[in-house]
Amino acid sequence: MEKEREASRFISPNCLVVRSLLKRLAINYEFLLMRICVFSLVTYWHGVKGGMEIHGKLLSEGLTSRGHEVTVISTRHPEEKEFEERSGVKLYYLKKTTFGSQRKGWEKESLKKYLELEQEKHFDLIWCQQAVVPKALRRHEKTRKTPVVAILQGHEGLAFFSELRQMLSHKKGLFRLGECFFSFLYYYFFWEWPILKRCKRIIAVSDEVASSTRKWFFIGKRKIHVIYNGADTDIFRPVESKESIRKQHNVSSDDKILLFLSMVTKQKGLHLLLKALPKIVEKIEKVKLLVVGDGDYLAEAKGLAGALGIEKKVIFAGYVAHAEGARYMNAADLFVLPTIRREGLPFALIEAMACQKPVIASKIGGIPSVIDDGINGLLVAQGSVNELVEKIVYLLENPRVANEIARNARQKAVKQFSLDRMLKDTIQVFESVVLRGNNQA
Repeated sequence: MEKEREASRFISPNCLVVRSLLKRLAINYEFLLMRICVFSLVTYWHGVKGGMEIHGKLLSEGLTSRGHEVTVISTRHPEEKEFEERSGVKLYYLKKTTFGSQRKGWEKESLKKYLELEQEKHFDLIWCQQAVVPKALRRHEKTRKTPVVAILQGHEGLAFFSELRQMLSHKKGLFRLGECFFSFLYYYFFWEWPILKRCKRIIAVSDEVASSTRKWFFIGKRKIHVIYNGADTDIFRPVESKESIRKQHNVSSDDKILLFLSMVTKQKGLHLLLKALPKIVEKIEKVKLLVVGDGDYLAEAKGLAGALGIEKKVIFAGYVAHAEGARYMNAADLFVLPTIRREGLPFALIEAMACQKPVIASKIGGIPSVIDDGINGLLVAQGSVNELVEKIVYLLENPRVANEIARNARQKAVKQFSLDRMLKDTIQVFESVVLRGNNQA
């Protein structure tokens, strides 16, 4: 592998003639291995298991497994770690920063660490998870000509409107609206705008994220590539056995399980599903709601279940490891994601589809990029408790329809939303940018 890497360094990454010649001679040029620096405020290895963190983990590990070298620069670790290596991915945590924040030291410390590592590694590419690369890096780029690619799960405009939707749905927190608005302005004008304008390429995880990015930042279509999040369809696959999870949580074999698997935050819509459950039970008595995940809304959700008198119908399983989620999905009868957030592309949704489960989700954000309503899942208007009740009851009462939807879901997940496809498409964008360097606008 080291010989291959040295061979790749012999070929100038800015030379398009080389790539063209290799193509004409039908020579495989995938040995052009890259040294990649990643800027990310939060990582999976911090202990945060949201969609962006899972994406960063899967992509980083996938790149290293294919011979590329990945180095991640991130914020302070809760356990005060400064460096570790996981599955070949090198992780640097900056102690003089605030966990998960671009403020209070990130700009200075991340730039300092990058320049220190650059002396040794001579990076071919900078990849940033969201627009978090230090802006002062532009001076260094003019010397090294290191291209930047941003991968977006969303942007601050979408986040602001999601916060507003959350306040209206929960009927609380409107006093924070001014704070949220000024926060949006800060990140939009001081981070996203200058960085996204300067990037060589932007990867959006859904059609909706790509479209809104073009509109919010006046960016041309050629600069943005849509690469969907990808599930590991070997781990997330249908299996026959459901009993272990049911026994673990004392669920009888004739109970129908509705699965909510997500970070438990106010924007994920769990409160809507809890409000829908009493009406569902009126029509189908043998139903249990299994809530898998942890988050800042968990205690409030438990309180709401008690207030609604459905605490015996709801099982709060807490956090489970990412791969362990496949067992819970296979134990369920339906996967439900009633989010009120403008999601990029939720990993749990495509993982449930890969497990061949019928899914019901809000018609919002990137979700319609995945679900063809009535074919491989059902869509509901965001915030509608009545639609949730109607469509959940419909699928539970019509198992043939549910099974057909589930089969279609698995087929689409394997074809369009696999981890392998995500990796191949991302590597192709990275390679094209590295080979073109600063010659491409």
